[in-house]
Amino acid sequence: MSAPDAAGKRGKRTALMSIVVGAGLAILAWSQAWFSFDLVLGPEGYSGEVRGDVAAPAVMALALAALAVLAALALAGLIFRYVLGGLLTLVGAVLVLQSFIAVGNPAPAIAPEVTAASGLAGEQTIADAVAAGTVTVTFWPWLAVLAGAILVLAGLAVITTARRWPTGGRRFTTTSLEPADATAGGDDEPAAAPAVAPTDSDRRVEQWDALSHGDDPTDTGGTRASS
Repeated sequence: MSAPDAAGKRGKRTALMSIVVGAGLAILAWSQAWFSFDLVLGPEGYSGEVRGDVAAPAVMALALAALAVLAALALAGLIFRYVLGGLLTLVGAVLVLQSFIAVGNPAPAIAPEVTAASGLAGEQTIADAVAAGTVTVTFWPWLAVLAGAILVLAGLAVITTARRWPTGGRRFTTTSLEPADATAGGDDEPAAAPAVAPTDSDRRVEQWDALSHGDDPTDTGGTRASS
C-alpha cells in the first residue's frame, strides 16, 4: 500500500470513529441532569433538577443526525463525502450552540419543573424566581459542548481527507456457461442435438391434429377417412 493510500485509510478511520464518539457523548449528556436548582417562592422553597432531554431536547436529534451521516459516509462517493462532511460540521456547530443557549439561559428549561412543583406560571415570574434563587450547572451540558466540537472536527476531517479515502466496492466478472460437450463431434462440427422421445401427451396432440384434418389416426397407412 502506498503512503497516500495509508494516509487516506487512517483519515477515514479517524473521521468515522470521531463521529461515533461525538454522537455517543451527546446521547449520554442528553440523558443526564443539566441543572439543579433551589428556589424560594413565597414562604416555601423548591428544589429539583432538569435533565438534558428537557433543557436541550434537540441534542438527541442532532446525535441521531450525526449517526445517519456516519452510515452514509461508509458508502458515499467523493462528491457526497464533501457534502456529508459539511453537513456533519453544521450538526456539530448547532449542537454546541444549543448547549450554550441552554447554559446561558436556564430559566426556560427550569420553568416546567417549577410550574409542576409550585403551580407558578408566567415566563417573567419564573425568570425572576430563577434569578433570585440558586441554579447550578452540572458537568453534562459541557460534555454536550465537547461532543459538538468533536463532530465539527470530524466534519472538517472528512472534508480535508475525502479525496484520499480508499474506494470500496466489489469487482464483478462475467462468465459464460457452456455445455461440457458443446463440440463432441469435433472441433469444427457441432455435436448433433440429442433425440427426444415423444411423450404420451405429444402423441395425443398429434392424434387430435390428424382428426382435425380428416385423417384416421388409427390407420397406419395414413389413408383419409371416408365421409
